[in-house]
This record gives sequence, structure tokens and C-alpha cells, in this order.
Amino acid sequence: MRLFLRRCKNFVVAFARTLIRITFKVIFLILGKSRTLEIRNIVSEEIDSTLEISGIVFDGNAKIPLLRAKTMLTKEPDTIAWINDFFSDGDVFYDVGANVGVFSLYAAFYKNATVIAFEPSAENYAWLNRNIFLNHLDDNITAYNLALHDTNKISVLNLSAFMPGKAGHGFDITRAGSDYANYVPEFKQGVLGFRIDTLVLDYAVPFPNHVKIDVDGNDPLVLKGMDRILPDKRLRSIAIESNPQLREQDIDVRNKLEEFGFRILTEQKYINSDYAAVGLASNDFFIRNSS
Repeated sequence: MRLFLRRCKNFVVAFARTLIRITFKVIFLILGKSRTLEIRNIVSEEIDSTLEISGIVFDGNAKIPLLRAKTMLTKEPDTIAWINDFFSDGDVFYDVGANVGVFSLYAAFYKNATVIAFEPSAENYAWLNRNIFLNHLDDNITAYNLALHDTNKISVLNLSAFMPGKAGHGFDITRAGSDYANYVPEFKQGVLGFRIDTLVLDYAVPFPNHVKIDVDGNDPLVLKGMDRILPDKRLRSIAIESNPQLREQDIDVRNKLEEFGFRILTEQKYINSDYAAVGLASNDFFIRNSS
């Protein structure tokens, strides 16, 4: 019965999509492009495009942001478990590669964290701020349109696709994704890059208790930009994306964090088995040893 209902639902959605496309093509032929766009804008203004997931409100007016909202608790349950288990009320959380803000919102809403969210993509950054606005969380979350790196520099974000919610971009490089493969950027967006050390020590951005680094390939460089704050015991945990084949850079990350007194979490709830099964990069979670 459940499978039958799912198929019915998919059929209705597909039928509605086709009907809407045909309707707008007819309107376009009769009224022209300008009037058709006016009508589309009127329709979109009359439709509530927000979606509430577990008490958090998301702007669902685009395909990928909607999907990210719907899968907040299921796409990366390991990250949700890390936030639930190790964040305390008022902790400072750096969300590096925040995208449209799923984990920033979750940490602020459920753990009352002070979140500093970094998202270099202009499309994602706009959506991130929209979601912060919808939840009235601007006292908890501050978003910056910056790339984090191992050097302070002006460069470009090589966008794999110019659309909201998309990942797989590379700051200062054209390699990204789980396979860290070369790609031809669809658009090059000017972006400022900073070391986390610089932001904390020179610009007095609140010191992080927890850092999530998910930047599709440049993750080891972001960690390198934290060298001056890594010894500080106020920094209690780090989540960093790792390639399933454990590139040399990923092994170096593990060794480096162990040298600074962190240990990797190996319990099953901190392992994204779905990602591992299909060979996708996923987060490794490190906590500082208590001694």
C-alpha cells in the first residue's frame, strides 16, 4: 500500500508539473514573455513557499534547497548526532561551507548555539540569510560571504553550477567533490579567502568551540588555516569531510588532529553508512581528549 501511494504521489506531481509547463507555454504564446513573467511572479507571491521541518522554517522555492530542508535529519544523521551529543547551550559553532544553512539552523534552534556560518557562493549565501530571517535567528547566526583557506587571499570561487543549494565548488581551484575531480566551472565568482586564525585573532570573531569543515576538497587547507588556535582547549570538536579512499591529505588531517590531542569518533552513529556504501565523501568527527 505504501509503495502504491508513493507511486500515485509521484504521478500526481509529474502530471501537475507537465500541466503547469503547458499552461505557461500557452500564456507565453498569447501574451509574450514580459506578461508571462509578470503572471509567474504574481502566482509565486500568492503561494507560501516556506516549509517547516521539525520546527525550523525553510524557503523551499527552489529544487535543491527544498531537498536539503526535507532531508535535514536523514541526509547526514551522523552530523545531527554530533551536534546533539557534543554541543552545549551557548557554544560557538563555525559552520564552514554552510550552503543554505541546514546545520547552522539546527544548532541554533535546538542547542541555542552561537553560529558563525561561512558560505562563499552568492546564491547559497542569499538563501542562507533568507532561512535565518524566516526563523528570526539573526541574534544566534551570523553569516559571512567568505571562503576559508590556509592563506588570506583574493581569488575566485569556481562554481560547478550557478544555482541555489548546489555544492561541488572550488575556491581558487577547479577540483571538487567526493572524487576530487577536475571540472570546467560554469561561473567564476570573486571571493575573499581568510584563515580562521586571522578571523579569530586579528578580527575578534568569537572563538569556536566546534567547527564543521565541508568545502568539497579544500578541507585540509581550511584546517591548516587553524594552526594557531588548534592547541586552545576551548576548541572541543571538529567535523571535517574526508574522502572514502583516504587521500594522503586526509591521512595527514587525522595525524595532525591526533597530535593536537583529538581522537576520532568511531561509534556507528557518527559514521554515514549510506555515503560510505556509494563511495561519497563524508565527515570524520574528532573530539579533544579530556586529559
